[in-house]
Amino acid sequence: MTGVAVLSSRGQFVIPAEIRQAAGISPGDRLLVDYDEATGQIQVSKKESMREMSDRLSRLIKPGIPPLEDIHGFYDTRPPRL
Repeated sequence: MTGVAVLSSRGQFVIPAEIRQAAGISPGDRLLVDYDEATGQIQVSKKESMREMSDRLSRLIKPGIPPLEDIHGFYDTRPPRL
């Protein structure tokens, strides 16, 4: 999906409504702005809150896999491979 935005004299632009809706961007959300010097491209993406990141990661954790803080103990107690 592509849209056109016009940069104001104050350096501001409006993300088109259909793109905001598709990306789930709401007023007050934080956005990351990246500039790639090699290509000259600017990329804007929604910055995840810690809550969103935690929720997304918790959906990826499989039962029986130890949480990160237990991972060292998990590997320390495994029998050595022969």
